[in-house]
Amino acid sequence: MRCFLPLLALGLIAAPASAQPATAVAAETPIVAEAKAFMVRYGEDLVQGNRAAVAARYDPSGAWHVGPTGAELESWNQIDLRYRRRWAPPSSFQWQGLAYEQVGPDTVLVVGGFHWWPLKKADAPPLVYSYTALLVRRGGELKIRLENEATAAPRGTATAQR
Repeated sequence: MRCFLPLLALGLIAAPASAQPATAVAAETPIVAEAKAFMVRYGEDLVQGNRAAVAARYDPSGAWHVGPTGAELESWNQIDLRYRRRWAPPSSFQWQGLAYEQVGPDTVLVVGGFHWWPLKKADAPPLVYSYTALLVRRGGELKIRLENEATAAPRGTATAQR
């Protein structure tokens, strides 16, 4: 019986953590609604080729870019320079199956994907990417603090990054 009581106590302590099924969906919070609107506007900025607006969506202290070769913290100036000099807007763009989770009082995790039609190949099929972002509130607005975009490449080749 002595052995049973500690196991019972441990079971009672652990029970609340496993009581909620993994598929449970929390009610939408105000910050999640804000994140959804942010992502809609972000997609519009991408299609319009609004380089300044796209760069302004990132955290002023920089953002983590995660890819198949690792993670890099880019300063906001590096991000701005990338969008002004090297980035080409898509001919079309569409978010796919985005899901949102509030992970802190001012933080939202966004996961899903997107379809990206390159500007010079508008008649080609879209590039299909998986997408993950961590949005944080900075100065009263949501900003991208971490972003991962990756597409599966044909077998035997490297993963593509936009």
